[in-house]
Amino acid sequence: MLVRLMWAVAAFCLLLAGSSLIVAAPTAEQRAEIQAIGTLLTKAGNLYKESKFKEAGEVVKDVQSRLDKLASSGDQQMIAQLGPLHKRLLNAHALLELEGIALPALKPLEVKATPASSPSGKVTSKTGATSVSFVKDVAPILNARCGNCHIRNPRNPFPMTTYEALMKGPPKAGKVITPGDAAGSVLITKVEGKEMPPSGAGIPDTELATLKKWVQEGAKFDGAEPAALLTSIISGGTQPSVSPAATVQQATGSETVSFAIDIAPIFIKSCTDCHRAQNPPNNFGLTTMASLMRGGDRGPPIVPGKPADSLLVKKLRGTADGARMPRNAPPLDEATIAKIEKWIAEGARFDGPNPAQPIFEVAALAKAQRQTHEQLSADRAKLADENWRLGMTNTPASRSESANFLVLGNVGENTLVDIAKRAEAQAPKVGKIFNAPADQPLVKGRVSLFVFGERYDYGEFGKMVEKRDLPPSWRGHYKYSIVDAYGAVLMPKAGNYDLDALIAQQLAAVYVASLGRGVPHWFAEGCGRVVATRLAPAGDKRVSQWDEELSSAVGSLAKPDDFMSDKLAPEQADVCAFSFSKFLMADRRFVNLVDALRKAANSKRHLQTASARAPTSSPQRGSAIRLRWVGARPNSWWAWPL
Repeated sequence: MLVRLMWAVAAFCLLLAGSSLIVAAPTAEQRAEIQAIGTLLTKAGNLYKESKFKEAGEVVKDVQSRLDKLASSGDQQMIAQLGPLHKRLLNAHALLELEGIALPALKPLEVKATPASSPSGKVTSKTGATSVSFVKDVAPILNARCGNCHIRNPRNPFPMTTYEALMKGPPKAGKVITPGDAAGSVLITKVEGKEMPPSGAGIPDTELATLKKWVQEGAKFDGAEPAALLTSIISGGTQPSVSPAATVQQATGSETVSFAIDIAPIFIKSCTDCHRAQNPPNNFGLTTMASLMRGGDRGPPIVPGKPADSLLVKKLRGTADGARMPRNAPPLDEATIAKIEKWIAEGARFDGPNPAQPIFEVAALAKAQRQTHEQLSADRAKLADENWRLGMTNTPASRSESANFLVLGNVGENTLVDIAKRAEAQAPKVGKIFNAPADQPLVKGRVSLFVFGERYDYGEFGKMVEKRDLPPSWRGHYKYSIVDAYGAVLMPKAGNYDLDALIAQQLAAVYVASLGRGVPHWFAEGCGRVVATRLAPAGDKRVSQWDEELSSAVGSLAKPDDFMSDKLAPEQADVCAFSFSKFLMADRRFVNLVDALRKAANSKRHLQTASARAPTSSPQRGSAIRLRWVGARPNSWWAWPL
């Protein structure tokens, strides 16, 4: 919803002011161009929502070039018309830069003046010298650079909400502006020394020069009412562009400090109790890498490469205004702060899977990847107990343990012992299908198996643990995230499906998901179902039904690859994934693909999908899904006809 709002068309509501300025109305051609720019921004927004960040960036570059041409006239009416588009463009920059897209610097909108006046509405004196306007020049700078804390935050001890309040200064410290003495004004020295804004990044030199000149000229007010709110006297066209937060940069591998391993655990332990997503102090949520770099009301807390200028370090060391962090807790020790400083000095780079992923997941994944089989097994056992208590609050679990499995359920200990033996027997069969190394466990860390005697209990587990309703046709499913790995199965009644095949299906899906970072669900699920068909007896109606349901599932596809992107009901998507995976696994090259995935750090580099459709009236006719893989034979493709 927030992203959609960011790209929504803003209303044109900027006022004209100053009769000495150029105020020619936009021509019909210019109005058409403004409308075209708005359409392009909407297109860029749609591409962004589809995760087509590079394509969105190209559209934004085009928009920026066209908007700059329109703005070059400096006409006030034109600048006012472009104001909303410029704000949308600023949002687009911030969002795309978080995704690593490089864009040209965004120029501020500037009103050009006739010879009777100077740029930005500066008043020309009789001698020809220009004086700085508080309304036109200073107020917009204060609003953009200081507004979050001192103008729009009524709790701040130093409100700059009006000219009068600014000149009065904070109650305890007194005046911060000495008219006629820029060098002796506290406001100027703090801004010049990059103490303010507290992000440590400073403000543009041109803006600092404007503030200094205004103070040196007497810090005069040229508006109608000194007690008027600053926000009410600022024209949108004169508002300077706010510098976006630093973009999230991926780690190069040469860093000595890891965000996932070293920094995220510090933040989780010392910061996230307060700076959670729900109403964090100063609107600074420290829940993801993206939110960390974005910052809150006081601006971005990190200046990559400059720990001494970073507000985060200043707050940890107690050298910034306000309370030292962490609040109401002992200060971090010198070694911990030094580690954070080193991370920032090396660029504050991110080495996790996704900057939008919660940092506790980033830290947990990094820890699990470094653990031994035994250490990971112990942590997964704790998670299994927690999940059982959450899903089956009033039913204690019986349990059985084997070399590679922890089995918990409400079907009796003898049954669980039998299931553990069945699982151990299925593991080498699954390994053989995928040509897995026989001298090591099929999956690093023991796999948990949750066994339920009744459909109601199985469904409650899905609701309470996974926060979803499990499809009625499901008799089992899997989950894999490195940190956790489990299969959940429902005991068959009167032999209506084969238990061994059901267990093998979940084990195979977990194994495929464990092959590399980023293995898609459809691929793991599809391979698991294929294994079930190979190991199930001929009379298993559960697996034979998948082929029967394929026709109706394919008929519901709007595009051939819809089943890969959660656009179908879960069971329909899984049936399509099963059919596609069966086609892949029948090919002799499949073993090479699995081997390439097993050796890869990131499966997305080895497994890519693309769709191609012939223009027909039926979405499933003349269509194909192609799978591209990079491994022993680069640039090879499989095509699955529909």
